Amino acid sequence: MKDHEVNVSVRVIPDNRPFPFHVPAVDSLLDVMQTGAQRADVTLLPNADAPLDLLHNIGKHQEPGPAITDLGQAVGDYVDADGHTNDFGIELVRAIRVNTRWAIAPKDMTSPHEILDLFQLNYQEYSLYRGNSADLLPLDTPIAISRGDAFEAQRDGKYGGIL
Repeated sequence: MKDHEVNVSVRVIPDNRPFPFHVPAVDSLLDVMQTGAQRADVTLLPNADAPLDLLHNIGKHQEPGPAITDLGQAVGDYVDADGHTNDFGIELVRAIRVNTRWAIAPKDMTSPHEILDLFQLNYQEYSLYRGNSADLLPLDTPIAISRGDAFEAQRDGKYGGIL
């Protein structure tokens, strides 16, 4: 393994403002993603050690390639591979949380029924609430979903109420 530094740049997709920096060639692509997110002043969700957000290699014509699936590989090895550049992009996904679990919401308007399905929670057994609100979300009425939204699924269907 090479013990030199690699010049890289990271941008937040679709923003084109690159944040250049140097990393040891032995650092992982996850390290590159974490440093790039820090420089771009964005938070990886659900956390920096296990992000749902995606890292892409940016091609020579500024087009993002497919998401990189192995973030554990060394950046030096990655950029030395044929067809790869030292330019990366972070795609901030629509990550949402239900109770303590995280997933990526497929669209920006999603019904509570779809959210429960996404988390493999039976809509006949669970009710969904936004954050710490006691207001039940109507099962089949789409709601606006934003990155980082938090929901509470209650098995009894009554958040703090009596059945």
